[in-house]
Amino acid sequence: MKYPSIKTVVWNTEWAVPGSKRGLLLSEQIQRQQPDVICLTEAKAGLLPQAGHVIESAPDYGYPLKPGRRKVILWSKQPWSEVSIHENLEFPSGRIISGITQGIRLLGVCIPWSAAHVSGGRQDRKNWEDHLLYLDALKQLVTELDHNIPLAVIGDYNQSLPRSRQPKYAYEKLNEVLSSGLTVHTSGNLGPEGAQLIDHIATTVDLQVHDLTVLDRETTEGVRLSDHFGIAGFIKHKQPENGAMTQS
Repeated sequence: MKYPSIKTVVWNTEWAVPGSKRGLLLSEQIQRQQPDVICLTEAKAGLLPQAGHVIESAPDYGYPLKPGRRKVILWSKQPWSEVSIHENLEFPSGRIISGITQGIRLLGVCIPWSAAHVSGGRQDRKNWEDHLLYLDALKQLVTELDHNIPLAVIGDYNQSLPRSRQPKYAYEKLNEVLSSGLTVHTSGNLGPEGAQLIDHIATTVDLQVHDLTVLDRETTEGVRLSDHFGIAGFIKHKQPENGAMTQS
């Protein structure tokens, strides 16, 4: 079966409230991309198109619960299969969701920021502790997944690539995950005035990513949308070298 390119949007929406001015502007910017797949982090499902199929991470991420908030939400025009929040692995809770759509396994991630549960939340962590625990679990998951299904790991990595201001040990731990067969397509100075992103798209070698567009943190009128740049682009199955169609 031959699959089309999948237009994908990835964005941390900083808990924008659906129906608010900021929420409406974000929804408009996202839908203007005419996506097939959307990964929102720190989000509410009301920001997404009404039609389509939504899967979400678990609601409890260790901070006080607020209705509708999820650390990761995945939306697809097409149905999902093999949906999982990967409870069998030691991920910090409420920060991962995966499913298969259009022949690709999408792994939506919200890797904890450096101070997760340090001075807020449970207040039982040191700086970067939850981040490193998450990366350990993610490395195990990427290694154990069915390698016959193309994989894209999309969402908020909470690290710029290549390394910027994060500690070397955190950057090296992330590279251990990526060395399990993933290529990051969103590294470098892609943002306005050479800014780096921390929302990323990484895939296995059987996928390619093209026509990336950075979604600005502000509108052209200067209205703030998020504290993150978003990213949009196409994810496509690679054709075998002999030119035959990809089979499923």
